[in-house]
Amino acid sequence: MIISPSLLTFTETVNRTLDSTLASIDTAESAVLELAARAGFAGLSLARIGLAVREITANAIVHGNRYCLGKKVFLVISRTRIRLEITIADQGASFDLSSVSDPRSPGVLLRPSGRGLYLARAFMDELHVRRGDLCGVAVELVKYVSKFTQKGASLEN
Repeated sequence: MIISPSLLTFTETVNRTLDSTLASIDTAESAVLELAARAGFAGLSLARIGLAVREITANAIVHGNRYCLGKKVFLVISRTRIRLEITIADQGASFDLSSVSDPRSPGVLLRPSGRGLYLARAFMDELHVRRGDLCGVAVELVKYVSKFTQKGASLEN
């Protein structure tokens, strides 16, 4: 597949610094959905992106920053003509992704929480967890824009 250079040069980026309050979950979702809609996502795809962002932002606030008002959540949303990338970072303690329980396993199936990473991974094309730049955790979510939702983009086979 040959990708036209014009597909690679366009970028729109939004940065937000959010408080460690539950109200910030709505703020993060709204900011992401605005860019996602401009990227061509709609309907169920848009709803799934929103849910993934809500879950990861809630994890950053609740588990990462532990509601500490002195700590922030950093949101970076970037879109090109071929992908939407969302990074949500906290200032809390890091964690080992391999230690997170599978929410489908019998021992944790009935817990009231613990499905955020699972849902985000299921709804996005990519999910990466890394140590934050200064501290905490940064979760990167990626959703590719299909050639059917691109307006005026030319993908050649």
